[in-house]
Amino acid sequence: MSTACLPTFKSSGAGPPVVFLHGLGGNRHAFDAQLAALADRYRCIAWDVPGYGGSAPLQEMTFATLSGSLNNLLDHLGIEPYAVVGHSLGGMVAQSWLARGGGCEKLVLAQTSARFGKPGSDWNRDFLAARLQPLNNGQTPADFALELITGMFHNRNRHDAIQLGVGTMAPLPAAVYRQAIECLVTFDASSGLEQIRPRTLCLAAEHDNTAPAKTMQQMAARIPNAEFQCLPGTGHLAYIEAADAFSGAIDRFISD
Repeated sequence: MSTACLPTFKSSGAGPPVVFLHGLGGNRHAFDAQLAALADRYRCIAWDVPGYGGSAPLQEMTFATLSGSLNNLLDHLGIEPYAVVGHSLGGMVAQSWLARGGGCEKLVLAQTSARFGKPGSDWNRDFLAARLQPLNNGQTPADFALELITGMFHNRNRHDAIQLGVGTMAPLPAAVYRQAIECLVTFDASSGLEQIRPRTLCLAAEHDNTAPAKTMQQMAARIPNAEFQCLPGTGHLAYIEAADAFSGAIDRFISD
């Protein structure tokens, strides 16, 4: 396989491999704080979703092609993950990858869901139209990243952390953001929760309106070997708004 087909990634540390999968507005730098916290004991790998960062875009972005891209990266690195950490869209990619034969010992589903709305519903169509309207009007993620990222924080005075989020979202090409949004609204892995085999942490945030804690608690109840944890005082982007607490939850879980 040509290296041009490989997603770009960041690798830090040595030890059992832990793979980080970012969300809609992230890239391989989204989890820099977590890599710094864990790299003394684990080989931490954070990828760029195809089209993000330095990764070449996919002709068609679906959860099947994203799972295939993740397998390409893992094959290139010659690893089987000890743990996979997926935030939001990344948690959906993780579920899809597991359903297609992927495997790991530990799984962290962070601020994500088993289904995005109800695929094909009016709600999903309205969401898609609202998110695509700025793109249809000629805007790019750089134009609306600050507003969108700020809206996902609980403490909107955390300007330093908000800028970290803006810094990963703003460079995203409009065409790739469109692909990702159109892919997102198709996601439905709710019928497969009982088939998830790794020991799983469903990690929620108290003030997350995108992936509500109650929904994540319901997910945990359906996954056979799962536990639920809710981080207090933070919103959807807890990995930067409450980076120490987010890292600590992952560290405790994968080190147990």
